[in-house]
This record gives sequence, C-alpha cells and structure tokens, in this order.
Amino acid sequence: MATNLEFITSSSANNVTALELTNCFSDKYDVYEMYWTGNGSQNVGDLSWKYLDSGGNVFSNTCDQATVRMIPGSAFDEIRDTNSNPRGIYTGSSDKDFAMKFVFFNPFTSDYKFALMQGMSLYGGKSIFVQKDTTVAHGIRLQANQHFTPVNVSVYGVK
Repeated sequence: MATNLEFITSSSANNVTALELTNCFSDKYDVYEMYWTGNGSQNVGDLSWKYLDSGGNVFSNTCDQATVRMIPGSAFDEIRDTNSNPRGIYTGSSDKDFAMKFVFFNPFTSDYKFALMQGMSLYGGKSIFVQKDTTVAHGIRLQANQHFTPVNVSVYGVK
C-alpha cells in the first residue's frame, strides 16, 4: 500500500454539535485518511459520523460495524452492530478529550464503502465499518450529542 499522504482539507470549530466537510472525497484517490480530534463541553458521549452525498445530504442508510473497546483495568469488550449509525470513540464526563484516525476505502464509488477507525478517549478502540449504500460519498458529517469545544479534522488522500 502506498504511504504518501496528500493534504485535501481541514476544518476547526468551537461550540458546535456537528461539523461537515463537503467535497473532500473525489475520484482522485481510492483511500483517504482522516484525523479527528477535540474536546467536549461536558460528556459528548458517542461521537458519530455519516457520509454526505453530492448535495450535502446525509446518507439515510445505516452501516454494519464491529468494534473492540480496550477499557483500562477491565476486559476488552466487543460490539457488533448491524444497521446502526457509524460511531467513533466514546468520551466520558471525566475524560472529554478524544483523538481518532479513520481510513476510508473507495468512498467515491457507487459500491459498498469500507472504513477503519482507531481512537482514544475514555478508552481505546478499533472499529471496521461497511456502508451498504451505493450512493457516491462526497463528504462527511461529524457529530456528537454535546458541544465540541473545540473540534478539529484533517483529511488526506493516500497515494
């Protein structure tokens, strides 16, 4: 696999519950890396994401995902969800900082879309996702159930 990253876009916001990056996917790359970091004003809880179509609309279909949560001082926890909203790492009331790395495979095709995530906050986690929607993805929406204070995201194409 190629290892050269080419910067595409980045965005930052403060005191928002969602951040959208439109037109960050194209036919120029097959693989993308996205880095998502931030902090929540309280317990932002589940951090989730959805693909955006060419009009900036959120994909209505859900995805299948498998996650392993690596909880300090506890046994690892496996979660398998079908037809769910794709989630990132979970934050808590005592640890509101988070950092995640995503790798997206072929989001700009009219075929199934796959993604990997690894991240850290209240615990560490790794996930794999399959989006069974054949709509071409042009962008992504990142969201939480509380305000980000702040949120930062950068997207790179993998050459």
